[in-house]
Amino acid sequence: MTRISPLARPAIADIKPYEPGKPIAEVRREYELTDVIKLASNENPLGPSPMAVKAIQAALPEIHRYPDGGGYYLKQKLSERLSVSPSQIVIGNGSAEIVELITEAFVGEGDEAVIGRQAWFKYRIAVQIMNGVIAWADMPNLAHDTREMLAGITDRTKVLFVANPNNPTGTLMKKDEVELLMARLPDHVVAIFDEAYYDYQDKSVYSDTKRYVMEGRNVIILRTFSKSYGLAALRIGYAITTEPIARAMNGVREAFNVSSLAQAAAIAALDDEEFLRKVISLNEEGKLYFYRQLEGLGLEYTPTYTNFVLIKVPMPGRELFAELLKKGVVIRPVDGYGLRDYIRVSIGLPGENSRFFAALEEVLVERGMLSGM
Repeated sequence: MTRISPLARPAIADIKPYEPGKPIAEVRREYELTDVIKLASNENPLGPSPMAVKAIQAALPEIHRYPDGGGYYLKQKLSERLSVSPSQIVIGNGSAEIVELITEAFVGEGDEAVIGRQAWFKYRIAVQIMNGVIAWADMPNLAHDTREMLAGITDRTKVLFVANPNNPTGTLMKKDEVELLMARLPDHVVAIFDEAYYDYQDKSVYSDTKRYVMEGRNVIILRTFSKSYGLAALRIGYAITTEPIARAMNGVREAFNVSSLAQAAAIAALDDEEFLRKVISLNEEGKLYFYRQLEGLGLEYTPTYTNFVLIKVPMPGRELFAELLKKGVVIRPVDGYGLRDYIRVSIGLPGENSRFFAALEEVLVERGMLSGM
């Protein structure tokens, strides 16, 4: 493994870079396969919104121009949909960049951030880059726990991250837990609710975090076009927050951080309600199929509020990942989150889902962990 340059800042010496999945073409080449499916990155199996594709094609002749640095039209569209002022919206190069904007604006050397132990990796990295200190909150049942998070708050705490639902566990902090958290959250802490999987939710159990923004609380809500709208490659997301917090975030934001193609696609995707309904319906059907198959195999799983399922397996997840690669099925090991005996699998098209389970059963039978069917 290549060591980090000795000239690098000490704060980043312990950062483990993101481990990207292998490209499908590389898996085909390495294992001499002709057909590979990818269920590793929580992508939309239906592809992008067709209306977004048309908008991209229409915007292509103008790619010699810099994009709208303020995201004027996208903010106007979101403003109408969300009933907030455009000045309360910050657009970013995916949710990942917005997390960086938050830590750049609010976390300095020695400042603390409360983060769940099995929460999305980006929070940890963004805090470390700023010389911040992480206060880890345990996640009983692999879910964010209000009391654990509140216990981690000190006078030095600046931000608290709640991935809701959480990646990679798929769990949700429900209404009563969010209400308890906000009732006890000190005024010197900014609460970030990362709602990347918002569209997949049963709204009856989902907390309306926007009301805290409208009350002027120190709250930032993150949303993305990468999941339900199928625009992952364009890297576009947004934050909803108060005007003072938005001004702070815009102060550290790159001038042209979101491409013109991404903005055009996002504006069009918001109107593609038929596509969104198809996406949610397909995901619900796939989720139930996963549950039935896993119960039939006798495998434990975490009920999900997202478009992926976290599965406990009877062997190290990374070993299972390697065995499934040989069969042309790409999933995600999650040992980097301390979940050695788990894998995360995206819900795909029906044929992809059945192929995953066929390959999974083959591996477990070959290892003597499952009786042949």
